[in-house]
Amino acid sequence: MAKKYFTNLGVKLQLGSGTGNEITWADVPRLRNVPGIEMEDEKIEVTHHQSHNREYIPSGLSDPGDYEFEMETDRTNAVHRQIFTLWKSQEDAPWRLVYPDGLAYQFTASVLKITRNEADPQSPDVIIDTVGLAVFGEIEDVSDDLLNG
Repeated sequence: MAKKYFTNLGVKLQLGSGTGNEITWADVPRLRNVPGIEMEDEKIEVTHHQSHNREYIPSGLSDPGDYEFEMETDRTNAVHRQIFTLWKSQEDAPWRLVYPDGLAYQFTASVLKITRNEADPQSPDVIIDTVGLAVFGEIEDVSDDLLNG
């Protein structure tokens, strides 16, 4: 039997509206670069003069950091317009990253910045915006909920 492989082609970034169990999800269309979610625990350095190497202990805090993705912007698209509205309002929103193999993360973030790509007449390209999100709170693995629900 042939082994089944998954690629990252088809990953979905979804923007939610609503609260609690009443969230409606919409795919962010025309995604380009979609990095993975970084989850890193903070550490405290406890190196002292008798240490032979640097020493650390966990702080108990996690830093989800910032998250950036690229999209081919279509200002007539409702989801793209919602992203620009969130940037102006600085409101928090639920987001979800779903991979083709079923792995899915859900998190809350606000839109920090939107950067337009360089307009170079020597090598024209579609209009691409880089969207920066400030992620905070818990990054929740919702894979089982999506696969079983």
